[in-house]
Amino acid sequence: MNSSLLSRWFCGATFLAAASVLAVTPAELQQKLSAGENLTLIDVRPTALFAQGHIPNAINVPATLLPHKQLPPLGNVVVYDGGLDRDSAQAAATVLNAKPGIHAEVLEGGFAAWETAQSPTTRPGGMRHEEVPFITYAQLKRFEGEDLVLMDLRQAAASPKAPAGTTAARPLIDLQAEFPNARLAHSLAEALPNGKAQMITPAKPPLLVLIDRGDGAAQAMARQLKASGHKRFVILAGGEEGLVNQGRTGRARTRSSLPVPQAASVTNINR
Repeated sequence: MNSSLLSRWFCGATFLAAASVLAVTPAELQQKLSAGENLTLIDVRPTALFAQGHIPNAINVPATLLPHKQLPPLGNVVVYDGGLDRDSAQAAATVLNAKPGIHAEVLEGGFAAWETAQSPTTRPGGMRHEEVPFITYAQLKRFEGEDLVLMDLRQAAASPKAPAGTTAARPLIDLQAEFPNARLAHSLAEALPNGKAQMITPAKPPLLVLIDRGDGAAQAMARQLKASGHKRFVILAGGEEGLVNQGRTGRARTRSSLPVPQAASVTNINR
């Protein structure tokens, strides 16, 4: 099977995975490991991310290599991805379960949820270069689901009467209309009602998508989340402009299929 066909086959597996694959929470996995259960941990992220840090004793098999990877009968397996995309671990587990002698489950929320639960990793301590994960508009549209929280950090623009001959300020995109299946929050208290306690419960933390107007508010919130221990978040690339342009650049930016919504009510963010 060539690489192009392999990629299409693997992507197609994501649609079949969710119905048949069991999952464990970070707390449940920690209990299994502490009890000495015989488990194999498989990290399906790219090798570069695995090298930066992973669950101790995990092995790295990037997701796209799994369909043709020869593996021994490993018995019980827990497979995990980064927790910042949709269903790659589910699809990987489906592929693993089709191999003889393997029973694979998925770690809910992936590596990001594992870190948020303050479980052990191989990441070195001390100061590190700040790494902020981003998500594109197209990726966000594919991800949209029940554990997604859009954190609206956009400040409404001042709206004095526009001078003669000028154009009034463009209203903000209506996030709830754009992503009807996602939950909307305007502050960390709304996104995680129980604060830090919510982040370390057995259930996986939601994926927070930070959306600003390109003014640095998303990066500031990212630093606050990291300091509080929450690792399952991404920043929408382009912020408000990314929403307006649907992630397109150059001449493709003109938005014809989606009408400009009325100005949304935006709550100020306490920083």
